[in-house]
Amino acid sequence: TGTEEEQAKNFQWGLHRSTLNHLMCMSYTNVAQVSNAARNYEILNERDDDDAERPDKR
Repeated sequence: TGTEEEQAKNFQWGLHRSTLNHLMCMSYTNVAQVSNAARNYEILNERDDDDAERPDKR
């Protein structure tokens, strides 16, 4: 319940800690923006993790 901005702020708190830390310094106007930003951040982190596991990619 609440405005879209309040919902977005509450949704941020349910995210994985590393994602949450990255996203808390930004403001969002709705849950979709938070969700999209979190997904993009996690995809980038997965790619970084994959590169770290595969030294032949360096």
